[in-house]
Amino acid sequence: MVDIRNTVIKTDAQGRFLWGNGVVRMVFEAAPDAPVKLVGLSGRGMTPASLDAPAQRDPRPIVEVVATASGASDNRLRLITSVAGSKLRFVEATAADPARDGEPYRLQIVQRSSESALVVTSVFEAYPGLSAVRTHVQMSSSERCPVEAVSSLSLTLPMDANHTDVDHARILWGEGAWSAENDWHIARLRDTVVRDRNLRINPGESSSRFVQRSASTWTTAERQPAGIIEALHGNDKDADAAFSLMWQIEHNGAWEWEVGENDPGLHITAFGPEDDDHQWFTALGEGHDFTSVPASFAITAGDWQQAVAEMTLQRRTLRRVKAAELGRSAQFETSQGLVIYNDYMNTLFGDPRLDKELPLIEGAAKAGADIFCIDAGWYDSTDGGWWDMVGEWEPSTNRFGKAGLAGVAEAIHAHGMGLGLWLEPEVIGVKSPMADRLPESAFFQRHGVRVAHSGRYLLDFRSPQARAHVTRTVDRLIDEFGTVFFKFDYNTIPGVGSDFEAESQGGALLDHCRAYLDWLDDVRRRHPDVMIENCGSGAMRADFAQLQRLDLQSTSDQCDPLVYAAIAAGAGMTILPEQQGNWGYAQQEMDDETAVLTLAAGVLGRLYLSGFINRMDDTRLALVRDAIALHRRVLAEQEHLVPWWPAGLPDFNGDWLASGLRPFDGKAGESDGYLTVWRRGGNDSIDVTVPEGARLEQIFPNPSDAAHAPEAKPWGVDVVDETTVRLTASAVDKPSARIFRLVR
Repeated sequence: MVDIRNTVIKTDAQGRFLWGNGVVRMVFEAAPDAPVKLVGLSGRGMTPASLDAPAQRDPRPIVEVVATASGASDNRLRLITSVAGSKLRFVEATAADPARDGEPYRLQIVQRSSESALVVTSVFEAYPGLSAVRTHVQMSSSERCPVEAVSSLSLTLPMDANHTDVDHARILWGEGAWSAENDWHIARLRDTVVRDRNLRINPGESSSRFVQRSASTWTTAERQPAGIIEALHGNDKDADAAFSLMWQIEHNGAWEWEVGENDPGLHITAFGPEDDDHQWFTALGEGHDFTSVPASFAITAGDWQQAVAEMTLQRRTLRRVKAAELGRSAQFETSQGLVIYNDYMNTLFGDPRLDKELPLIEGAAKAGADIFCIDAGWYDSTDGGWWDMVGEWEPSTNRFGKAGLAGVAEAIHAHGMGLGLWLEPEVIGVKSPMADRLPESAFFQRHGVRVAHSGRYLLDFRSPQARAHVTRTVDRLIDEFGTVFFKFDYNTIPGVGSDFEAESQGGALLDHCRAYLDWLDDVRRRHPDVMIENCGSGAMRADFAQLQRLDLQSTSDQCDPLVYAAIAAGAGMTILPEQQGNWGYAQQEMDDETAVLTLAAGVLGRLYLSGFINRMDDTRLALVRDAIALHRRVLAEQEHLVPWWPAGLPDFNGDWLASGLRPFDGKAGESDGYLTVWRRGGNDSIDVTVPEGARLEQIFPNPSDAAHAPEAKPWGVDVVDETTVRLTASAVDKPSARIFRLVR
């Protein structure tokens, strides 16, 4: 491509221009009587999009803007047939190449309304070597212009150029619930609500759309702000994929995305908050501009797993960019390799006491943990009645003996581990003394009163007093106890938002969410060595806006290791392996097979230890140490590996589950890859697909050191053909799991 550093891009005779980073290529069309549209798109391994190639028929505008004064042109399609969006006209496009390492290629497309003072700038950023793009939209107006929705991402898929159509498309989407996260599904798009209504007889826009949305700040509680379209060359289940495209909305508040049919073709449109679903609007005007929440997409030749791999690379790059921005690069690398023990899950369940903690501290140290985290309850002086009294975050006066929490911290340090503390910084209990010390403006409000849920008030981070309170809390806990790890939990949500000093309730929620991210950035800058885990009743708030900034993500509160296997197997769809805090709560009373299955969930992610590790005999403790040793080996290689599902998309209720890590390009590097396989019932064997000529070698439990799990006999590993290996469980009367190394 020509050098476009800091240049204005010229259009060709057809009004088209090309932009990309050498991997992704996007062709835009700027007609004089229509908004700018995306008419060509390609990614890694695809035939490169070009100005000479036929344009995708019936492309959508690259941005949708729903203005109150004009609404939509189709009442059935309120967000994607926006009148204000259709009146935008091309002004200019400017592009810049990276000026230094760590910077992206950047494109800005400016459009101005033909009927109002609205100016819209679409921003695209693509980092070198990635088949992914991050995008957002900026809006301004010299006159008052109330806006009720603006898209962060509006893509027309390149179906024509890849000889496929809507009939040959599949969609993947994620669902979940508390303790049942990461449940992903795949279906032909025509088997969902996007029915074939026969466009020849019924021409025009189809109101059949596949829509997913969230309502508040539990961003991943029911649906994922991410999805995948896999475009096939045929309808057969074994048909090759022409290309796959994955997208994600990178926001810690309300969002919506939809996939719909063009005439012909497909579009994907993604939003942050909007008025129909989230009571959001903003009034543009002199001195009041607006920027949408960001979103990313990744496009590649091949199936959905290739799209996940590309998005994995995008997430890693964006995390490193953010770490560098916050001055955390060195600490970022260190935190990637630390093993954490937490006393909560299937152990103390929020009831820490000195006599319980000291044995656990000794056990965690023997196992080889780097950090010991005291979970909920360390601040409780009421014998369990703390739920609606939290907010001061002062240590308990009756749980930890004369030396108090400081004495427990000293014991942790004496055993060579760092102290971690659970904290729910965004709430104040309705019975907390802090509820009277902070002003009304520090809390979410609606209808003249504070918003309360489940005995808690929600802090509004638009308030300087609210931010100052949580800043003082975090600083004090670091200074007083030497805290090096926080588990930030989030169990209560504020609903649609606040009507206190707000244009709209949804607008207040958006501003709060952005203020919270700014607060996180400030904490990270001032305390670069402190690790922070993101938790929200498990993974109810596992959005990338926070994952870009934080070190790891709790994947669930699930107590049953059999169910947890499904949660861990699907986590790689949206959470980086090195951020997946999968609980490993092995217990002495478990049989060998159950203990192995329990530990296996975390080894290829972030093994988040719990359980009564102090009660273990030498044999069981040795098994835990084996898991940690293998986990450290994986951690050292993870950044070169991407998620891999050799038995297909995990079935949450399936008998067999398989997920692993493999080199991105399929070539052997520092590691050939790893695979965890769980058998929860059913047949005693499963066939998995491997790279041609590869084999699988069991590494956990280690067959050469069977004394650590003598009942867990090695599984059978048989080569079926050049790309298929059959795994046969050694115990057919109980669930089990094994971890394998991929060997070329």
